[in-house]
Amino acid sequence: MQSEQHHSEGCFRHLFEELEDAVVKFELVDREERSSSSSRAEPGESEPVIIDANDAFTDVFGYDGETVIGEPLNELIVPAAKRAEAAQFDQRTQDGESNAAIVERMTDEGERKFVYRGVPYEEDYGFAIYSDITDELQRERHLDVLHRVLRHNLRNDLTVVLGMASRIIETTAEDETRAAATKIKQTASELSQLSDEANTIAKVLGEQATVRPVELDPLVSDVVADIESRFEAAAISADIPTDTAVSANDKLQIVLRSLLDNAIRHNDSPEPRATVTAERPDPSTVELEVIDNGPGIPAAEQRIITDDDEITPLNHGSGLGLWLVKWIVDTYGGSLDIETPQSGGTVVRLRLNHPNGN
Repeated sequence: MQSEQHHSEGCFRHLFEELEDAVVKFELVDREERSSSSSRAEPGESEPVIIDANDAFTDVFGYDGETVIGEPLNELIVPAAKRAEAAQFDQRTQDGESNAAIVERMTDEGERKFVYRGVPYEEDYGFAIYSDITDELQRERHLDVLHRVLRHNLRNDLTVVLGMASRIIETTAEDETRAAATKIKQTASELSQLSDEANTIAKVLGEQATVRPVELDPLVSDVVADIESRFEAAAISADIPTDTAVSANDKLQIVLRSLLDNAIRHNDSPEPRATVTAERPDPSTVELEVIDNGPGIPAAEQRIITDDDEITPLNHGSGLGLWLVKWIVDTYGGSLDIETPQSGGTVVRLRLNHPNGN
């Protein structure tokens, strides 16, 4: 038994020292018992006093691991403006509750941001773990600014390109020039749509999905009417049983609009058609299908979307529409399948959860 205990202690010590995150073990001590800090203490308050620290703590905060033993943790690394926040964490630890938060702490390089995790250990003891995320957050902010500037400038420039192309088409008498301007307008429109889809995806990935019951019939009717108004030559029909609902949110409208837009926009048939259907194969599931008579989605692109094949310069999708659909449906706990029947066209099938499951 003693051998096993010694082995466990050795394993823990090895883990403690090898972690790249800064870790300290502390004891919660009544502040009034510490004469050095009693002037700052409120009656009954406790503070964490360091009883052990790993090498990463030295590297991150700039304190020698041996000299910090016996020192109050908060006075060493918590900025004065954050002491009240730290006191709340200490109280939770004393109550036997864990802590997890993004915090600011003082290092020898100034204030930096950390993911802080506090773990209570026996009575009045605990561990504090600090993962430095300052650089990651800074990169995220820089990328966010870059993306916003690019999206803004791209949309403005594309508006100019679309306007000039339309003007050339309307005013030129030369067939070759009109054909070139038409191609420019088509390409710019597709690029503008790609930008819009990328913007929507960024919002989807940055939000926590909250689902609720969504009635399909009125939602499908609204989207079909919108697509028909933009593609006058298209024939779109819907067969949605009344009172059919799914667990989703407002972004389901984006999903359906994207599927129908793709079904008609990329349809090379003289009479482009699309149909939206819904049925319940089992009590907990609703299958929503969009069927078209277009050229079909290439098998390689289907595998990228549905099977998570690797994306390479020679193996990639033609746009973001299906990615947008997949990622939104994933947030609902649903799934997406794509079929290309022998008769032609494409069937995109969404399996969504029914709100009641019965």
